[in-house]
Amino acid sequence: MNIEQVKELTSHISFEIFGKKLYLTVEKDKKYGKRVYLQVYYHAPCTKTGEIDAWKGGKHYLSEHMTEDEIVKRAYVAFEAAVKHEIMENFKFDGVIVFNPRVNFRKLLEVSPHEVRRESIQNFDV
Repeated sequence: MNIEQVKELTSHISFEIFGKKLYLTVEKDKKYGKRVYLQVYYHAPCTKTGEIDAWKGGKHYLSEHMTEDEIVKRAYVAFEAAVKHEIMENFKFDGVIVFNPRVNFRKLLEVSPHEVRRESIQNFDV
């Protein structure tokens, strides 16, 4: 499928959650030109400043051999990822983002050994 066919197909897709509309764009990769991707965008308040801003989700690249079914399902994944990102950013404890998706993975590795565990249960039947 070419980019115009992908745009026509995805023009039938709409998504809204909690009264907030999210949009889907179909673009060609600016660096490589041929690769086509789907990307969700929306307007939402910044979790730090509260100011409304335009936000974009990750790029979901399509294979040049992709079927209509795969494109529609990839669009679903793009919306799902954007919503999960917002959930992570908006889940707070004492006003601090607990599951901040923007924290560098190397910093997460530093705290990874600090696990919380329940006491082991000694007597139980298997």
